[in-house]
Amino acid sequence: MKTLIKRLMQFAIGSLGSAFLNLLTIPVVTYFISPAEYGKTSMFMLAQTLLICVIYLGFDQAFAREFYDYADKNKLFRTAIFIPLLFSIFVITMMCIFAKPLSIFLFDSDNYYHAIYLIACSTLFLIFERFIFLHIRMQNKALEFSLFNILVKFMILLCTVLFLIMFSHTFITVVYATIIGQMIGDSILIIRNYRLLQFNWLKIDRDLLPKLARFGLPVVVATVIYSLFVIIDKLFIRYFCDFEQLGLYTAAFKIASALLILQTTFSNFWVPTAYEWYKKQKPMRYFKLVSDSIMFVIALLFTGLLLFKGLIMMILSPGYAEAQYIFPFLCFYPLMMTVSETTNLGIVFLKKSWLNILVSIIALVVSVGLNVLLVPRYGAIGASIATGSAYIAFFLARTYFSMKIWKGFSVKRHMITTSLLFVVAALNIVIHTVWLITMINLVLLACITFIYIPIVLTVLRSLREKRQQSLGQEKGMEI
Repeated sequence: MKTLIKRLMQFAIGSLGSAFLNLLTIPVVTYFISPAEYGKTSMFMLAQTLLICVIYLGFDQAFAREFYDYADKNKLFRTAIFIPLLFSIFVITMMCIFAKPLSIFLFDSDNYYHAIYLIACSTLFLIFERFIFLHIRMQNKALEFSLFNILVKFMILLCTVLFLIMFSHTFITVVYATIIGQMIGDSILIIRNYRLLQFNWLKIDRDLLPKLARFGLPVVVATVIYSLFVIIDKLFIRYFCDFEQLGLYTAAFKIASALLILQTTFSNFWVPTAYEWYKKQKPMRYFKLVSDSIMFVIALLFTGLLLFKGLIMMILSPGYAEAQYIFPFLCFYPLMMTVSETTNLGIVFLKKSWLNILVSIIALVVSVGLNVLLVPRYGAIGASIATGSAYIAFFLARTYFSMKIWKGFSVKRHMITTSLLFVVAALNIVIHTVWLITMINLVLLACITFIYIPIVLTVLRSLREKRQQSLGQEKGMEI
């Protein structure tokens, strides 16, 4: 337990540092550019999200799945990264050929096609970054993983500040700064791990490739569908509203993403730990305890964001004030993503990755349906409700399919907590009286704490027993 907590804390350094730098970027950008310009910046983020969802072809997930079963880690690395690198050549070529149409689609003008070239070139850096970080993470080198994550985010922030000071206060300046900062940070990461890249690219395990593809390709199909699910809200706002509404929505999304501090930390820690526990055939109560604990912690953070949303919004410039009524439902994104990491283990352990396709389709259908109904009438607020509801559907589908094929555990507390958060998030949108909504949020906090008292007591009892065992072993050694 002590080792696990230490590892979790080391991963937390990177997540906390990265999240802090991301949050620091928000007031910097919103101070210099208007909501409409920020909306155009979000279209660049949309393009990058699509790239990230597609270019790995699921081989990154297959790499993680095989890491503990394959003896030669370096050979596994070069075999897993080989196909994504080949695919990136095709992606870069297509992006360069269709640079002007892509520029019109993203930025409403073909004058920014040079930015498309730069985004295309960043593809290679994204692939190396992803696989190197995975290699470090799966080896449980938590501190190294954290420090380099912070480094990459710091370079992006530094370039953003310098570019906005030196050049025009427009979205394209932010786009160039983000890409160049990312490339500089990734270059340092690649140089630090150059030994990992010193191999004969022709000496890959050809027998392993089909195995990686069988696991990875269903994942990439699900990922493509999931990527549509991720961007559909922004596309609806772009089509039915304007760049200003998109900018407000993006700012709100950034604020809600503060909860990704825990999601990223937990995911980095949990993926290798869960595989390790499964291999050692740990009892199911361990998995349930982790799932309940993480639900409790992130629900508390969710409630904290609702309680202090007025203060949090002060980091944005006054032009973004309406974002505080958009972000409550967006908090379901990191909440549901984090908790589903503990309830979808059956899909992962039993290698039923094709079920992720069904999960993504269900979430996409919910998202499209609600966006069609809500965005034309309510704009960015409607999109936030659709997005939050779709992520709840994503969690429910992931959990259902996992528990159908795996022994699993009870998720009754998860259901109750999610229902409470949904109701209170809706109230935070419609009630603008500060004292009343504060009271409602405090009642929510009390209810969640009451629900999870047994879990807290179990964790404390487990820690106490571990401590007593440790003290007993030390006394035995002294004797």
